[in-house]
Amino acid sequence: MKYSLFLLLLTLPAMAAQADSAIKLNCPPRGQMTVSFFNYYLITMKWGDHFQVASGKTQSHTKAGVPFWATEFGNGDELTFFPNSGQYYLFYAGASEPAQCTVQGSYLYPVITPPRYENSLANSKDSAEENAESEEGSSRVILRSPGVQG
Repeated sequence: MKYSLFLLLLTLPAMAAQADSAIKLNCPPRGQMTVSFFNYYLITMKWGDHFQVASGKTQSHTKAGVPFWATEFGNGDELTFFPNSGQYYLFYAGASEPAQCTVQGSYLYPVITPPRYENSLANSKDSAEENAESEEGSSRVILRSPGVQG
């Protein structure tokens, strides 16, 4: 019991700081693209100036029993992955034959903690009123950035 509790407490921080991952694929004729995998089965695909989003994965198997998963992007392209062979295929929208992709690399996105934002609306109102009184007749508006002391 103590060992199980220890393992649970040890893995909780790792789950909270889970990094998202990405792979670089070369899928002819489109060429090199980055496919990113995020929590809740959100998958993005970027190539050149193009960007597509897919939500969800369908897991299945071929008639021969080979497992695979597939996801469909907003433009109709479908990315398929066979975990046993590590092979990716891209079915372009409207195409009946898939393009076999080669993996160029993979990496993890760094886990970051965004800066803290403090809502200093009351202080901003007081400051704006002071600025308005001191600059009567001026059409300039002064906005304070969060975290700026003045």
